[in-house]
Amino acid sequence: MGDAPVTASAAPAGAECLRHPAVMRFPDDLPDAFRPGDDEPDDDLLAELDRDFPLGDGTADVDATVFCPWCAAPVSIALDPGSGSSQDYVEDCEVCCRPWRVSVRYDASGAADVSVEALGA
Repeated sequence: MGDAPVTASAAPAGAECLRHPAVMRFPDDLPDAFRPGDDEPDDDLLAELDRDFPLGDGTADVDATVFCPWCAAPVSIALDPGSGSSQDYVEDCEVCCRPWRVSVRYDASGAADVSVEALGA
């Protein structure tokens, strides 16, 4: 009683699950760099990626610690290198909730120069 193994019923032979097909199919226009088993990168695709993501290999800074210009608390902020090499936006201090203007400048190596200034002073 209760010691028998529990088994799931299998689909009939030849049946294919509509949600999970037995064979993964790729569209014909898929770039060769994404085809299964192709270990060599596609030069055209790599050139396109370099153009779209000029900071390159993912070594750009993605966070920084700044000091709130209002309360002087150290605050860690996330950076988004994909938003361009020169960025200006408004963010609120997570400690005192007052607004800052954040300026981010990336150099060619991906290092970020981050500065903040008080808004509404």
